[in-house]
Amino acid sequence: MSVADSEADVVVIGAGHNGLIAAAYLARAGRRVVLLEARDSVGGCSSTEGFGGALVNICNCDHITFRTTPVMEELRLAEHGLEYLEVEPNQVNIPWDGGAAWPIMHSVERTLEGLALTHPHQVDAYRRYAKAAIPVARLVLDAAAAGPERHRLVSTVLSKGGAGARRLLGWSRMSAADVMRQFFDDEAVYAPAL
Repeated sequence: MSVADSEADVVVIGAGHNGLIAAAYLARAGRRVVLLEARDSVGGCSSTEGFGGALVNICNCDHITFRTTPVMEELRLAEHGLEYLEVEPNQVNIPWDGGAAWPIMHSVERTLEGLALTHPHQVDAYRRYAKAAIPVARLVLDAAAAGPERHRLVSTVLSKGGAGARRLLGWSRMSAADVMRQFFDDEAVYAPAL
């Protein structure tokens, strides 16, 4: 059926992961959805393609934020073949200037161990950064999961005892580079966060 032959309540432009999720929820809610994609395949940044004899994610991300949401369970994506494979390290940072590479692991302590091998002078900075950033990240993820209403946001902040709120407000008025420079003096270590 062509788009012209159908009537739709909603047209979703782009069948990347966000478009697919939006279309799926709208269809579950009983809306007639038309999903349009310019590429030969759907998935956007969550697509896997062959490269150099291996299957790789075209966006080179491991969808950490996605996995903190209920989307996978609510849309029963595992039943449709979605499976995440945990790899360590989940990221290897290679400076453009040819400097020493360093890994990011799923655990802060293991990341610190890897960082100590190539950038030992930044280990304490990374430890301070993680201690400061983890409460902020938890607050942001919890607030995003709670919904956009102001009372839910306030309730989320209060339920955390305000942990991370002051720092989040301060960081929101700064560039990402300025936030990183509060902790690190080696651009090779903080540049991947930008």
